[in-house]
Amino acid sequence: MSDADIPISLRTCIQKVATGPEYSKNLSFEEAHIAMREILSRDHDPVRAAIYLIALRMKRETDDENKGSLQGLLDTTLQQVAPVKELVDIADPYDGQSRGLPASSFLAPVLAAAGVPAVVHGLDSIGPKYGATHHKVLKAAGRNVLLSPEAARDQVGNPDIGWTYIDQSRSNPSLYALSELRQRMIKRTVITTVEVLTGPIRAREKTHILT
Repeated sequence: MSDADIPISLRTCIQKVATGPEYSKNLSFEEAHIAMREILSRDHDPVRAAIYLIALRMKRETDDENKGSLQGLLDTTLQQVAPVKELVDIADPYDGQSRGLPASSFLAPVLAAAGVPAVVHGLDSIGPKYGATHHKVLKAAGRNVLLSPEAARDQVGNPDIGWTYIDQSRSNPSLYALSELRQRMIKRTVITTVEVLTGPIRAREKTHILT
């Protein structure tokens, strides 16, 4: 059986990327996509997932690997389309700021007040920074940070509100379930890089990403 005949799996991807600096090989978009889908599945092996993510990081991710990984996250994101023509997607790193408050937490309501619908997304706490996140800031300000994807979508479409926060625990439960594993791994991975691009709420026509 040739290499081309072997089904792609997380195992085969580990065999390619975890062989040291001289022999590790880059993955195709398809391979990275399949590997991420397996990691996001309920019956994934956390040891294999950690080995793969760290090996990929040590090798340095390629564009195809980033794109394939992102597609895996997009496949499992409960993406909503808000009833607005355009909106601004504030896609800040989910690990927050360690030296102060993220001012962009307050940008979404300012944009909405100016007639520009906006979305902020993130989660409560994640490494490597474990900083002040949109979740923490908006929760302290009295906002509901655990809206369903549908409720968050409706807030964006409501002209009296025009903005929302959507938490990863609601927009992508499969990805959020990896939080403990990610914390135990300590170092940032490809997930940290691409999760901000999942766009849990999109506009009908144009979504402008601010990152």
